[in-house]
Amino acid sequence: MANRLNTSLLAAGERRALRALVIRLPAWTTPDHLTAVGLAGAVTTAAGFALTHWSEWFLWAVVAGLFLNWFGDSLDGTLARHRGIERPRYGFLLDHSSDLIAQSLIVVGLGISPYFTLPSALFVLSLYLLMSSYTYLRVATAGVHRLSYGGMGATEFRILVAAWSLFACWLGPQVVEARLWRFTVLDVTIGTASAIAFALFIWMVRQDLSRMDRDDEQETATVHRLPTRRATAEPTPAEAAQELDGELPSASAG
Repeated sequence: MANRLNTSLLAAGERRALRALVIRLPAWTTPDHLTAVGLAGAVTTAAGFALTHWSEWFLWAVVAGLFLNWFGDSLDGTLARHRGIERPRYGFLLDHSSDLIAQSLIVVGLGISPYFTLPSALFVLSLYLLMSSYTYLRVATAGVHRLSYGGMGATEFRILVAAWSLFACWLGPQVVEARLWRFTVLDVTIGTASAIAFALFIWMVRQDLSRMDRDDEQETATVHRLPTRRATAEPTPAEAAQELDGELPSASAG
C-alpha cells in the first residue's frame, strides 16, 4: 500500500475531526455508504449551482452539498482503516473514481453558475485532472500517495469553492462581467494561474525523472559491483564428484 502524504493547511485539524467523527458512526455504516454520500453531495452541489440562476438562496444547497461531499469522501477511507476492513485495490479504484466524478460535477456546476465562467471552470478542471493523473503515477512509480500540493488539498479546495461563490454573490454580476480586451478578467486571471501551475507540473515531473534516473544508475552500479564466486571457494558436492570421477582410472585402462 502506498504511503499517504498530506501537508495541506488544514491536514492536522482535519485528522483530529475525522478521528472524533469515525468513532461516532453507527455500526451499520460502511465505507461504501460514505462514498455514496460523497457523490450525493457533489450532485447536490452541481444542482444548487444550476438553480442559482433562479434564486441566490440555492447557494445554501451548494454549501450543504460541499459539506456532504467532504463528509463522505474524507470518512470512507478513515472508517475502513479504523475498523481494519481495508480493501486496497477495490477501495483505491472506487474512492478515486468517485473523486474524479465528484470534482468534475462540482467544478462544472460552478462554471454554469452566475458566479464563474465555463472557460475558467474548464481551466480549473483540466488542472485538477492533470494533478490527479500525476498523483496516481507517483503511487505506481514511487509508492507515495500525495494528497496535497502547495498546501492545497481537497478540503481546502471545497472551502475555496464555497467562499468564492458567497463572495461573488455578495459582489454582484460584475465579478464575471468585467472585461480585459475581448476576454473577461476572470478568464485571464484563471488562465494565467493555470499556465503557471502547468509549468510547475512540468518542473515537478522533470525533478522526479532526474531523481529516478539517479536511483536507477546507483542500483545498476551496485549490481555490477556484486562479488562473483571465488575460484578457490569450496566446490559443491556435484563438482567434487565430477572431479573425483575424472581422477579414477577407467575400467578399460590397463
